Amino acid sequence: MTPSDGLGAQLIRLGLGEVAAGIYRRMLEGAPVTADELLRRHGDAETVHLALKELADAGLAVSSGKDGTEYLPANPSEALSALSTRRQAELHDARIAVQTAYRTFRRAHSGMPHAQDLLEVVTGEAIVPRLQHLATMVRHQVRRLDSPPYFTGGHRNLLEEDQLRRGIGYRCVYSGASLGDPGYFTGNILPCLRAGEQARLLPELPVKLTLFDDRAATIALTIREADRNQSIVIVRPCSLFSALEGLFETSWAAALPLDQHGRTSGQPIRPIERELLILLAAGRKDDEIAAELGVSRRTLFRYLETLMDRAGVSSRFQLGVFAAHNEWL
Repeated sequence: MTPSDGLGAQLIRLGLGEVAAGIYRRMLEGAPVTADELLRRHGDAETVHLALKELADAGLAVSSGKDGTEYLPANPSEALSALSTRRQAELHDARIAVQTAYRTFRRAHSGMPHAQDLLEVVTGEAIVPRLQHLATMVRHQVRRLDSPPYFTGGHRNLLEEDQLRRGIGYRCVYSGASLGDPGYFTGNILPCLRAGEQARLLPELPVKLTLFDDRAATIALTIREADRNQSIVIVRPCSLFSALEGLFETSWAAALPLDQHGRTSGQPIRPIERELLILLAAGRKDDEIAAELGVSRRTLFRYLETLMDRAGVSSRFQLGVFAAHNEWL
């Protein structure tokens, strides 16, 4: 059983198993539920027992009733925080794995005559032409961990839009800072989404990375280091390249979808309301969101009040859960 609704998908993304996510959704629909009822649904006592234990260990369910065979959903606030922390820990472990693979690579290949062909450092004015050359050579897919700074100034990516129309796939994970960059969301991200880009969001990213097919990757310095040394490293296929692929896939699995189908139309809310929710999910402050949307704080609060009334919730956290559950994002 694979939960297809937004809530189940989000719980799985936070690390919960498929059966446990489905049982938690069932509890929300009509609690309490009994072990016998769950057994009739799933047909395997061990599977049900393990899923209930997983929910209990995660703090998402508690037993009730005289004999403890009924189960109720628990307040998810602390549990969700723990699950999110666990996923962030996995991303941290992935980052350490990349660094370890790189050190192993350097030890293994430092004496080889062609090791320099696998790594290349590009600096200054040479960066943009090299990035453009790598992008134009793509034949199948581009995978990207996107965060500032932007060597091209964050302008509209017409090359990507053209490649998307020609069938080249793009999967991009954006950082919260990407959505906070003035005009970048509306001027760059949204046009690529409309052209077919698959995009997801994480509050922070461990590195700025682009994978061009299976033949090259670029790593850039973090935003905190960029003012000291503007440079990128080009990595050719090797153990480090494989580790970077793993880092991207781990980040992709942990991220929140911005638009699974690369579309902004057909949503149950207006585009500006959806952009507001995305900026909230990125952790942006009220003043930053209002500036990005081009509205006043008063108008921003009116949008929020309207969305919360429509969702029937009383807090921003509840609005975020409702938005994910009903595919508003």
